[in-house]
Amino acid sequence: MGRVVILALGSRGDVEPCIALARALRQDGYDVTIHALDDFRDLVGRAGIDFASMRASLPRMGRGSRQVDWAMRHAHRHPFVAVAGVGLWLRGVATDIARSVTHRVRPTDTVISGILTLDTALALRAALGCRIAVALFAPCLPTREGPSLIEPLRPAHTSVLNRAGGTLAWAAGVWWSRSGGAAARRELGLAGRRTERSFLVPPDVPILLAASPLLVPAATDWGPRVRLTGPWHPPAPDDQDMPDGLTRFLDEGPAPVFASFGSVGLVSDIPLFVEAAAAAGVRLVTTVPRGSDMAPGRVGATAYVVDEAPHAWLLPRTAGVVHHGGAGTTTTALRSGVPSTAVPHQFDQHYYARRLALLGVGPTAVPRRKLDSAGLARMMMAMTRAPEAAEYRQRAIRTSVEAARERGTEEAMRVLRTARLI
Repeated sequence: MGRVVILALGSRGDVEPCIALARALRQDGYDVTIHALDDFRDLVGRAGIDFASMRASLPRMGRGSRQVDWAMRHAHRHPFVAVAGVGLWLRGVATDIARSVTHRVRPTDTVISGILTLDTALALRAALGCRIAVALFAPCLPTREGPSLIEPLRPAHTSVLNRAGGTLAWAAGVWWSRSGGAAARRELGLAGRRTERSFLVPPDVPILLAASPLLVPAATDWGPRVRLTGPWHPPAPDDQDMPDGLTRFLDEGPAPVFASFGSVGLVSDIPLFVEAAAAAGVRLVTTVPRGSDMAPGRVGATAYVVDEAPHAWLLPRTAGVVHHGGAGTTTTALRSGVPSTAVPHQFDQHYYARRLALLGVGPTAVPRRKLDSAGLARMMMAMTRAPEAAEYRQRAIRTSVEAARERGTEEAMRVLRTARLI
């Protein structure tokens, strides 16, 4: 059996699907290593997968450059700010990531890369002859079909304008990967040599789109090498692995609303959530924002802040979910069988917010720049106490039954075998 190296540069939503695929590969006897940011060492280790540090961490407020801090604070206001902020952060960590990856990968490895390390993977193939595949978790491939594209100019239509907008969105992702690719080429002795670059994925490289067909319809113009596998879900943990304080809080009263903006959340979101839940008359569970020193525990009598709780375990125990619209959170919310809605901040989050609204599993999304506590309270009430709440719940249950039939990791394994990558 060969070795598979998974380059999982990104947030938790990028790492958890890779863990699910890695577990499937391990069960088939493959030696698997996940390269990820230091933030996810414990997450990968608890799954029994070998972890290789990229020698970098996610950006945190007050712990990076002033430019990155400013971009993080204002990313939800304009997409160009978000794109620039990610680019600045990646440029700052590119050399460390490139050194950690290039010094560990061997010529016989199969490398599975996300979009942020696409140019690095191409450099590894050019220098070492590695076999590579691309894993995507959002529909960022250019297409004329609006429902299958994260940034369509005509969302409900088929149009050349959509392909133009999709090409720009893809170019942003490619631009993000270029700083890492340039650093990898320096480490591998390729600097100054002509090699394939990342604007277009080479035609012999398979692309696995790990997304639910319920959310992402397959575009007819993607071509045969793009395979919509379904999402890659790790198994839900046992009750005994959950924080005692959280389980006691859940048992003490009616199911709470879960509200969290995940990796884009800020400390200032906590009082917003607490005020909105109080106005809506519901109990609340939320999460400690990334980079915050806030201690987990109760906030008053009806709210609980948790440091970490896997969504696959927590969300089915809630009355509704308000989230940022990240790919992983959205698909897990669909599988939970409870109403859900999004407050999109940036990038693909706006796409998933639209798709949730079309499925009718929760109230219409409100962009972060327009959200206040009164609006958030209305969203919570719509999912739990308003006349439409019962309809949202029925649709959510039906959707969860369909989502439970998806076998994303199994399909991904089949695609990799067919392409002779494993």
